[in-house]
Amino acid sequence: MGESMNWYSFFVQSGKEEEIKLFMDRFYALQHLSCLVPKRMIPERKQGKTRHCTKVLFPGYIFIQTGQIHDLYYNIKKTPYILYMVNGGIHKHDQAANFFTPIPKEQMDWLIQLCGDNGTMGYSDIILGGNQIKVTSGPLLGKEAMIRKIDKRKSRAKIEVQLLNEVKLIDVGVNVSLA
Repeated sequence: MGESMNWYSFFVQSGKEEEIKLFMDRFYALQHLSCLVPKRMIPERKQGKTRHCTKVLFPGYIFIQTGQIHDLYYNIKKTPYILYMVNGGIHKHDQAANFFTPIPKEQMDWLIQLCGDNGTMGYSDIILGGNQIKVTSGPLLGKEAMIRKIDKRKSRAKIEVQLLNEVKLIDVGVNVSLA
């Protein structure tokens, strides 16, 4: 039973991520299991007014950290709205690979750092000057290479992230100022 605490991903019914997290936190509180649903702050305009909304960073996915995946898997699968465990990367189509494929530690460390202690990615302050982007504060500080596109009007940035050895483009909220 000397398993290390690894992160695993489960595909769930979209829109039910937070409900599943609350259930898992309550039901598995004593079984060395923690659940993460990363979120992002993003501005949305409706009828000329800007609202600051919190949305799920990866809709349809929850992340579970445990050292007892072999013991807990079938109980986790019985949780309402959980569809299946995600096998990522090189093990995705390899039937001979271990079924319980953990997410690489560096990918989860990066995600946890991006989302902070509360699990929500806040706004980054960005200065645009010509063709250069400079992040002055926020979760994207020092990660300018991830930014693929800036929409000044919507105050959003498209960032490229790699998770489960797949590349995804995600919209995140930014505060943009010109140099």
